[in-house]
Amino acid sequence: MTTPTRKLETTHSVERTRTQELADFVVDTPYEALPADVIDVAKLLILDSMICGIAAASAERTRMLHRVVVRLGGSPDANIFGLSGQRFPAVWAAAANAEIMNFLDADDTFYNATHFAVFNVAGALAEAQRLGTSGKAVIRGVALGYDVNSRLELASRKIEVKEGGLRWSPIQGMGYAAFGTAASAGAVAGFDREKMRNAFGLCAWGAPTPTVAGMHDRTAFGSMKCANNAAAAHAGMLSALLADEGYVGDQDVLDTTPGFLEAQGAVATDRELMMEELGEKWWILEAAVKYYPSCRYTHGPIDAIRGLIERERLEPEEIERIDVRVNPMAHGMKIFSVPIDAIPRDHRGPLSSEFNIPYVLALAALGRTPGPNWHTRENLEDPKVRALAARVHLGLDPQLADEAVRAVRDTRIGRFPKTRRSLTVRARGKDHVFEGDFASGDPWSRETKPNWQRVRQKLDEFCEGILSEAARRELADRIQGLESAKDIAKELEF
Repeated sequence: MTTPTRKLETTHSVERTRTQELADFVVDTPYEALPADVIDVAKLLILDSMICGIAAASAERTRMLHRVVVRLGGSPDANIFGLSGQRFPAVWAAAANAEIMNFLDADDTFYNATHFAVFNVAGALAEAQRLGTSGKAVIRGVALGYDVNSRLELASRKIEVKEGGLRWSPIQGMGYAAFGTAASAGAVAGFDREKMRNAFGLCAWGAPTPTVAGMHDRTAFGSMKCANNAAAAHAGMLSALLADEGYVGDQDVLDTTPGFLEAQGAVATDRELMMEELGEKWWILEAAVKYYPSCRYTHGPIDAIRGLIERERLEPEEIERIDVRVNPMAHGMKIFSVPIDAIPRDHRGPLSSEFNIPYVLALAALGRTPGPNWHTRENLEDPKVRALAARVHLGLDPQLADEAVRAVRDTRIGRFPKTRRSLTVRARGKDHVFEGDFASGDPWSRETKPNWQRVRQKLDEFCEGILSEAARRELADRIQGLESAKDIAKELEF
C-alpha cells in the first residue's frame, strides 16, 4: 500500500532505478533472445490487432477520427486504418490506430481485466513504416512493449475486495500504456539506453490522467470507453520523439511513491512485480485472443450458446430462457444488462452494445457472424434480437465470485486466470447446464489456446466484404512470416 510521504522505493540494483532497469531491458534484449513461442504469439497479436483495425475502418466514429488526422496533416510516415493509400505522421498514425483497433472491443485481453496489444502494434508499425525497418524489428518491438505494459499493469492493483465482493478502482485509466507504446516504438527505432530512459521519464509527464469514474453506474459510454487510447499512444510516441531529439526525462518516475502508478488510479502497488523474472517470464504468453466483438466477460456464454445451437440443431425461437451466471467483475455493472433501448443509436452505440450480455447472446443464438455487423443499428432494432435478448437473465457466478475474491486478496498478482462460462439454457422443455473455466482464446488450456487457424477464421469473419479472400490470405501469410520482411515501409500497406 502507498503512504502519504513521497519516497523512492528500494530497487534491485543500487546503481539503477527500476525505471532505468526496465528501459534498459528493452534496449538490451535482441530479437535473438526472444523465445520461439514469444515470437509466435507476438506475430499472432499483430495480425489479430490488424484484423480489429481493418474491421473498424469504416465505422462512424473512425470516420470522425479520420477527419481530425486529415486536418492535422504532416509528414507521410505511416498508414491509418481506413485511409488506404495515404500516410500521416507516425505519432498521429499510432494514436489513431490504437483508438481504431480497440473500437470493436475484439482486441486481446490480459488476465480478463485489460487489453493493450494495440498500443504496441500501433507504435511498432508506425515507426517501422516511418523508418523502413524489418519485420524482426516489429516483432521485437511488440514483444518487449507488451512486457512493459504487462509489468506496469501487474504492479498496479485496479481491483479491490470491498464488502465481500470485487470493485474496480473508482478512478482508473490506461496512461501506463504510454510506456509500452514508447518501448515498442523506441525498440523499432534502435534507441540506446539514454534515449529509452528519457522516453520513459517523459511518458509520466505526457500520459493521460485517468478520467473513467463511476464504472459501476454507467449505462452507456460517450465517444470513448474505458480509456483514452489515442492519448496514451500519442503520449508514448511523442515522448519517444522528444527523447530522440534530446529531451531529458526523470529517471525514477516508476519508483517514487506516491507517484505515477498511484496517479493512474491504483488502489495498491507492488513495484517489485515490474522487475520480477525480467527477461525470463514473458507475459505476452498470458494474452487471450478474442473471437467476438464484445467484452471478454461475454465470451464464455457465447461459446456455450453457439455450441448448443450447433449440437442440438436448435432454432432460436425454441430457446425459452437463458440464465447467465456472470463474472463478478461484470455483475452489478449496469452497462452489462441495460435494456437495448438504452444503447445510443449514433456512433457511440457499438461502444455500449459490446458490453450488453443479453444483446450479444441473442446475436450468437441467431447465428449472426461475429464482426463489425454485430453492432449495426439494424441489429439493435431487429425484433428477433430484441425478443431473444428479453429471455436472457443475469445473476452472479458464485463459484468464480469466491475464487476471484481469494485471488485478488491472497495472490501476488491479484488476478484470476479464469473466464468461466456458467449458464443454464432452457430449450424444448429441457435445461442445458454449462460450467467451464475458460473461453475460446484463453491461453490457460490446450483446448482454448489461441492459434493461427482460429485467428485466420476471425480474419475471414470480421473482414469479409472489406478485403477479398486473396487479400485476407496474403495478409495472414505476410504477418505469420513477418520475420522475413526486410522493409516494412515497402512490404506492408493497410
